[in-house]
Amino acid sequence: MEVLESKRCLFCDELVKVKRKGGNEWYIDCMCAPGGSYGLREDSYEPLRLLSYSEKRNSFPILSAYIREQTDCDEKVILTYEDLVTILQSPQIPITTEEKGNRLLRYLHRHTTGPGEAVVINQFSQSYNLTYSLTLQELVFITEKLKEDGYIERIGSTFKLTEKGWVEAANTASGKALKPCYVQLSNHNESISRDWLETVFPRLIQLGYAPKFLEEDLSLRLDPKPIETVLQEISNCKLLVVDVTEPTAELWLRAGFAIGNEIQIIWTSQVADQQLPQGVRPLVWQDAEELVRVLQKVLTKE
Repeated sequence: MEVLESKRCLFCDELVKVKRKGGNEWYIDCMCAPGGSYGLREDSYEPLRLLSYSEKRNSFPILSAYIREQTDCDEKVILTYEDLVTILQSPQIPITTEEKGNRLLRYLHRHTTGPGEAVVINQFSQSYNLTYSLTLQELVFITEKLKEDGYIERIGSTFKLTEKGWVEAANTASGKALKPCYVQLSNHNESISRDWLETVFPRLIQLGYAPKFLEEDLSLRLDPKPIETVLQEISNCKLLVVDVTEPTAELWLRAGFAIGNEIQIIWTSQVADQQLPQGVRPLVWQDAEELVRVLQKVLTKE
């Protein structure tokens, strides 16, 4: 039976079990790698331990966050003393509050299959490495901002991505510059909206677009001129997907504005035989999987 020694993790300061193998020390189930482990070269422990207090304070939380994110993505992590500067100077390390908030959104996205699904973050007060934060206060500030901006819901240590947060997480995780895209549904059936969100949106992201429901950015119902707000949003997009299953006058107004501004429109419908304006030839679909297939055919022909 393998005997494990106890040793303090330099980066999260937890006393945990350590396994020695191949010149590496493997730290098991600390806050840097909950439920997993990471490796540190045996000859790197002392040089790192002997760093000044200020160096540790400014660098160790970042290393802890790096380890946690990589291991959470099922990446094998083995660090050396020489990796310290490389990681700290990497452009992949988030700097701004927005970038750090996106890391929490991505974490929640990885641990859910759709918006509204609960994720319990155990030992939340010690989990500021989820946002590459140096302190708990910064983590709390970031989570409150995400909540105020409508990206997450939080009750204690239980978190849920909203529909807005789910799409934002998927967009930022793609690592590509995505073209703004709006989706205009002809009804507000919750089941249909969820089908689009969970099945159609991920494929649009893969095809290079950042999809959002058009109404999503119009929550400010106190705006005295909501139509101007709508049209301004449309004018900034590169693709408008309009579902005309149950069209309304407002839908036609928005679509007409897009046509007038030479914005690409893709029409869709769940009804095969409709009386529609000349030139409106929708892609007919019965379920979200079928819609994904026809959308991909259209968008990959460009």
